[in-house]
Amino acid sequence: MKKARVLLLYTDRYYLIKQVYPFGLDLIGNYLRQSGHVVTVEYPFLPQPDLETNLLNILEKSMPEVIGLGIRNIDTCMSCETYGNYGENDYKTFYFLPEIRKIAGLIKKHAPGVPVIAGGGAFTISPAAILKYLRIEYGVVGEGEEPLRQFIEAFPDKEMINRIPGLARLDDGFRVNPRKAYRFMGDALFPGRERKFHYAFETAGLPVQVKRGCNQRCSYCVEPIIEGKEIVFRKIDRIIGELKSIWKKDDGIRNIFFVDTEFNLPDLTFCSHLVERIIEEDLHDRFSFASQFLPKPFDSDFAGLLAEAGFSIILTCDSFADEVLKNNQTSYRERDICNTLEACEQHGLACTISMIFGLPGETYETIDYSLKQMKRHSPGFLRRYEYTIGGRIYQGTRLCRAIEKGGEGAHLYGTRSEGYILPYYFCAPEGPLKLKQHIEKGLGYAIPYENRYDETAVRCLAIAYMADQGRWGNVISRFVESDLPVRSQIYDYLFRRLTEAGKIDDARVVSENLLSAIGKENKDPGYRDQVELIRFYLSLLGE
Repeated sequence: MKKARVLLLYTDRYYLIKQVYPFGLDLIGNYLRQSGHVVTVEYPFLPQPDLETNLLNILEKSMPEVIGLGIRNIDTCMSCETYGNYGENDYKTFYFLPEIRKIAGLIKKHAPGVPVIAGGGAFTISPAAILKYLRIEYGVVGEGEEPLRQFIEAFPDKEMINRIPGLARLDDGFRVNPRKAYRFMGDALFPGRERKFHYAFETAGLPVQVKRGCNQRCSYCVEPIIEGKEIVFRKIDRIIGELKSIWKKDDGIRNIFFVDTEFNLPDLTFCSHLVERIIEEDLHDRFSFASQFLPKPFDSDFAGLLAEAGFSIILTCDSFADEVLKNNQTSYRERDICNTLEACEQHGLACTISMIFGLPGETYETIDYSLKQMKRHSPGFLRRYEYTIGGRIYQGTRLCRAIEKGGEGAHLYGTRSEGYILPYYFCAPEGPLKLKQHIEKGLGYAIPYENRYDETAVRCLAIAYMADQGRWGNVISRFVESDLPVRSQIYDYLFRRLTEAGKIDDARVVSENLLSAIGKENKDPGYRDQVELIRFYLSLLGE
């Protein structure tokens, strides 16, 4: 197979709750297009509520010769999801593999004979178990750009396929070829962004990659497995060039998220130079930036530089208790956390502290100590806390190996399974949901887990998804048929997309339709501000 029609499916149903852009599929799709292949990236859970209906339409439209399944997550890794779809008395989470298996089954039913190959971060963690669970033959471990290209061009020659680096195969047993060391592939990281997901990168932020790899040893973390332990940098000129390109191409993008495992690794040299260039190029006048950071390395000068460049930071802080940090082999200690929080406060740098309660070594005393420090470094306008409870046990992590050796034998919740693909947690000194109650009592307030499936939000996403594809006839009819909360919520985004596309008459139609609906159907004073906005927008159209 030389030049092929390739369908890449973003299988993350959680996108309906939190719109995380399919960055990996974006990179792969762009790389394959540079090799001459015709690539379509689709999300099978939209725009209709029925998965099979969407998938049938996708297959008929794209007529794929190869189908890739992008598997971002096995679950959310969180054990106290109030609205989760999977759990027992001690925990509750969102579990995604059953829906992905349904997708694989529907592909076999409606596109028999088309090769299906899985990949993504979740697949890389547990390739053998996931291939068995999905009942498919092929997968890619690690970065997928070059292995997938080789697979497409080799298929169906099994001898050639079996030599592809990173290829996993389930056929008379499981085998996986060694991965090649990753390198950034020139302009492959300047993708023409997938317009179907414009809503995601306008509302949640656009991902930009600075480097790959993680050299940390945290007991529970899968990032060194997924990205490798060696840190590989992009050239700063290329990163700056990508940001400038985004500026020119899309005025709606204001938030950039650097998708590094931790932005300030392995030291402050590279990241400081990048931030300085952002300031020199005045990119901070256009964008706000965010990324994940460790408390070490970090100092006051670096905090000041980040603040000047318009950054906000998500600070990894598993615990304030040194015995827990040491037990889980983090590279930082309490003093590093406190120094970083003080530096952020000094320079007015917005900081979200991301904690985990219940890791190995945790006791009521260490929990209460962390709660005391959270109160000392109290939340406010520029500081907030978020936390998860319990460590999700994933295959290949240090936590997993300790349990397999017979250590940490107590405090296990969920189901131990092949490849650890079923939700399974370590949580001490008691179960996740009970521990959550203790933490909330100690804090005096609850940090809510509002990750719920909202029907109004999903219907808005469906309209946005069609609008981002330019399916204007479907968009207008769906908008007009929707209930008032849906029309109200999606109106501003839809109006801008219509006017950007030159669909002035359609922009007028949706504006007048919503204005009429508010007047006839609802006297809620909450709509008053929107009425004024609609009238203002109509005035821009010459009304």
